[in-house]
Amino acid sequence: MREQLFARYRNLITGIVSVDHRARENVEQYKAKLLLADGSNLRVSEVFIDGDLVKYSYYWLDESDQIIAGWDNAAHHPEIKTHPHHVHTSASVNESPIRNLDDVLALLARKIK
Repeated sequence: MREQLFARYRNLITGIVSVDHRARENVEQYKAKLLLADGSNLRVSEVFIDGDLVKYSYYWLDESDQIIAGWDNAAHHPEIKTHPHHVHTSASVNESPIRNLDDVLALLARKIK
């Protein structure tokens, strides 16, 4: 599944490093660092239970590993309208339409050309 997704964004993703994939019974955990065409990187962390994505964080970092934006569904910002889904920037926390890795990669493909 991820291989097909990464293939669709082959112009955006220049490399994949630090992959950690674990699956046991009905739980799958996936972590990776994706190198992007502009020199930035995306840190991916996902947890699936019974095939459903239940926990995610996607952090987009610049070449110096400083945060550009980070999307996650941790329930620590109940004031956000899209709670638990939100985006962190260096300045604030905001609503987010992002729900999965495909959403993030589509957004980054539009921003990084």
